[in-house]
Amino acid sequence: MIRCLFALSLGVLAASILGDALTGAAFYTTLRMVAIVVASICLPLTIIGSVVGSTGVANPRQTAAAKAAGRTMLARVVRIDATGSSVNDQPVCDIELLVVPRQGRGPYRTTTRRVVNLAHLPSMQPGAVRVVTQLDAERPEVAIDDGPDPEWAARAANDRQVREAPVADVWAPPRQGRAPGAIRHIPFVVFPVLAVLGGGAALYPAWAEAGQLLQGSSIDEIRAESEATAAAETSMFTPGNLEPAIEAVLALSGTDVTEVGVYDQFVLVTAPTSPGAGTTDEWQYRDGTAERTGPSLIQPEPEDVPRELFDATDVDWATLPGLVEEAGRLTGIDEEDPSLRVARYVFADEKPSPPRVAVSTTDDYHSGWVDFSLKGEVVRMNGGAPGSEAAAAE
Repeated sequence: MIRCLFALSLGVLAASILGDALTGAAFYTTLRMVAIVVASICLPLTIIGSVVGSTGVANPRQTAAAKAAGRTMLARVVRIDATGSSVNDQPVCDIELLVVPRQGRGPYRTTTRRVVNLAHLPSMQPGAVRVVTQLDAERPEVAIDDGPDPEWAARAANDRQVREAPVADVWAPPRQGRAPGAIRHIPFVVFPVLAVLGGGAALYPAWAEAGQLLQGSSIDEIRAESEATAAAETSMFTPGNLEPAIEAVLALSGTDVTEVGVYDQFVLVTAPTSPGAGTTDEWQYRDGTAERTGPSLIQPEPEDVPRELFDATDVDWATLPGLVEEAGRLTGIDEEDPSLRVARYVFADEKPSPPRVAVSTTDDYHSGWVDFSLKGEVVRMNGGAPGSEAAAAE
């Protein structure tokens, strides 16, 4: 199971790196960190499992059942070889044993791999007699008993027969079946399949971008298109996005406001601090959340606040994104970072103007602006690129 999880985490890690490169989505940054943590945990466990998987450490229940069946016996250490691996600084060794069953089959040789505590290493030297348990009557595998009961410990200490028995033939384990206590074998092909499945599942949200990569588009091109798409999905000028944002922020500020600014990724509303107040505060909607941000940086004259007020519900907010496009056409400027302002014009003792939608446009060489009525009619315009309708209107 650990090896399967490790294979999956590697697939997810590779996919998260590719997904991040293609889309820049925060999801893939988080997924990559999770995959790294899982892989970092699984890798040492996989290595330890591979080393210890065949060390002769049997299931305690299996060993107890074998002892109850009378398969406790003595064995002589024929040879001990270090494998070069270690667990917790204790060497993993291959120990060849001459096993002498008490009945049935005659003596045989078998090899068991196990972690050898350095303190017990002298008792594992060739010629030493140990108490062992044959785990399966039909197989040669045995488990060395490090804590035999006193009777068997005395037998091992006083034995002469096993210590002096001639070396017997090796009993090779049958190819069929699984050795007692061994890790269940999983075909190697399963691991790359799991890695591919994990990677495919992780890359699913960026499947379209991955398809573009296969079609020959560069990662930079795909990333730029993906970021533009993501920005458009959250833009206040994308149809369907502005109205819910306005409703959310007006629920906090109230519908009587002095100004509403709409920008690509947020909305800023200015309104009286409280009904009838001569001071104003600001409320903002950004990233799906509406909140009060504090007092306005520029405070109006208290007597001007009532003159600046208008009812924000009188504005058809769904039409405003179209006015941005129209302002770009009129000024001949394709605005990359659009913004608009809805407010009255208030000058000295003059009668305040009706609320208007002012859209400003700029590029590297020119700037312009267009005032629209709430019905979308052009009230006035100025600036713009040479040859544009706004420039001709001056």
